[in-house]
Amino acid sequence: MQNRSKTLGALAAASLLGLCGLTACGSGDAAGADGDAASGPAGLSAPGVLNLCVALSYEPLEYYENGTSGEVIGWDVDGARALGDLWGVETKVNVMNFDGLIPGLQSGKCDLVWSGMYVNEDRLQVTDAVPVLRTGTEVVLTEEVAAEVDEPLDLCGLSLAAQTATEDEAHVKALSAECVEAGRPEIGVTGYPGSVDAIPAIRSGKLDGLADTTVLAATIGAKNDDLVPIHGLFPADYWFGAFTDKGSELSPAVEKGLHELIENGTLEKLAEEYGLNPEDVAEVDTKAI
Repeated sequence: MQNRSKTLGALAAASLLGLCGLTACGSGDAAGADGDAASGPAGLSAPGVLNLCVALSYEPLEYYENGTSGEVIGWDVDGARALGDLWGVETKVNVMNFDGLIPGLQSGKCDLVWSGMYVNEDRLQVTDAVPVLRTGTEVVLTEEVAAEVDEPLDLCGLSLAAQTATEDEAHVKALSAECVEAGRPEIGVTGYPGSVDAIPAIRSGKLDGLADTTVLAATIGAKNDDLVPIHGLFPADYWFGAFTDKGSELSPAVEKGLHELIENGTLEKLAEEYGLNPEDVAEVDTKAI
């Protein structure tokens, strides 16, 4: 794994060292020191059940198999199910809005949030996190608009959608501020529950495009001939994480379990199945980034 962000590396290291402080990393059985094989590791809100919380509209990370119905699938979801299988527990998928995910951890509704969420300083104040997949912000534009965009400030004056309360939204707003400083028009940013929900507005001409992760941008470009991902306008040096509540008894078991799923190739195999780059799957230790 090369070209990784030093800042995110420090965050990941600090997060994982915090987990190691809760228990001896890499030691003990799969159920955890206070758990058992029947009920799973200590810290689950219900014995024998891993309550996973996700926000949808984020293919290939988490989405309905039939578009708007059916089983919830995706790399994140199947990775969490693999973690549940490792512990010998049922994985229950709870769907909610993105901005409700961390409150769900804090209220005890969610044991685990693994849902296209970046590891950052603010989130590490209230959660424990394990980095699992490298990514970055990318814009997807209509063909006509994309032909005029070569550098970040070419986005000045455009109207873009972004998923509410995400780093992608924050990155576009920060670039918009640079536009204003350079004497150019700001970028109009419209928040959506999921950025793909904005595609009808883009096709109708109300928006010029959207901003999301490299993961979703690639999927949108592959499925929509009239929408074009523009590479390289933002750095690809961020990491999606798997999150537990700060100081949770479950945090050490999640770190240990994810380490095993990466070491045995499970998460890399799932990455291949969902069209992701296996090289972007992190090693779960303090040298991960």
